[in-house]
Amino acid sequence: MWKTPRGATQEQVLLPLVKQSEHPCHGCAKCCLYVAIEIDSPTSLTEYDHVIWYLYHENVSVFVDWEGQWFVKFDTRCKNLTPSGLCGIYESRPAICKDFDWRECENHMTPEEGPPDKWLWETPEAFLAWFEKQRPKAFRRYRDFMKKKHRTAEKPELLRIGTTA
Repeated sequence: MWKTPRGATQEQVLLPLVKQSEHPCHGCAKCCLYVAIEIDSPTSLTEYDHVIWYLYHENVSVFVDWEGQWFVKFDTRCKNLTPSGLCGIYESRPAICKDFDWRECENHMTPEEGPPDKWLWETPEAFLAWFEKQRPKAFRRYRDFMKKKHRTAEKPELLRIGTTA
């Protein structure tokens, strides 16, 4: 039986892996390829418009997790991820990295657990289709809001750029 070295608690001592390839994260690094920022669930027409605006940007998506929390996801590689998929600053990595539990990684979910996100949108069109189906009253108000916005903003903008309609 393995014993804890003198002066160390069991929590302080980690057994070395026999092979690096045996670690569940080996070859993955998915958590190092994006940043997700929590946002409020949209409740106003302007907030719905912001979600659509996010989705007009490259490498940006919006998702809702199974607890109902909304996030904007930026697909971007960590500067410290080595070509072999390891952390180049492992000993001094940020606390958020240290706190991440690989058992909660979407790559380790079983088919019975379902998809990692309740909703995921990668395009404005996909979000608008969901919006129209899932929140039809708010969608109709949003559509009217945008029609009004475009009518009132169009003329001054066309005059500003020297074009007339």
